[in-house]
Amino acid sequence: MKLQKVFYSTLFAAFFLLLHFWLRSWIMKIEDWTVICNQGWPFGVLLPEWFTLIGFGAIIFFFTQWWKEKLLIAGWPWLLIISGGAGNLLERKFFGCILDYIALPFFPVFNIADVLLTIGIIGILIKNVKVPEYLNSN
Repeated sequence: MKLQKVFYSTLFAAFFLLLHFWLRSWIMKIEDWTVICNQGWPFGVLLPEWFTLIGFGAIIFFFTQWWKEKLLIAGWPWLLIISGGAGNLLERKFFGCILDYIALPFFPVFNIADVLLTIGIIGILIKNVKVPEYLNSN
């Protein structure tokens, strides 16, 4: 079971990392597309480069949380966070910035890794919400 869990999860993360970098290279070739090379961290906060180690530590923490999940399907939020975080960290390390290319009106520019991170966090929040007893009695 553990080998199967590692195999499917590695395929899952590899798929999203490949999608992330494929979209990045495809968008870089389009001349009309507006992109932002975000050299800062979220919300434009500038931090030293060694701070990336904390990001790798966070990925290890999320990996251990994923590993604790009993069911393979229950770990999907952790895998989204691991994939999105790894995508952003690798992009920052190899290219010096994170390429943000999805622009919505009245919203900051973001990329596919940010979408994965957001959906993963929402999934964990929903999964861990406790339903009050009086709602279960109906």
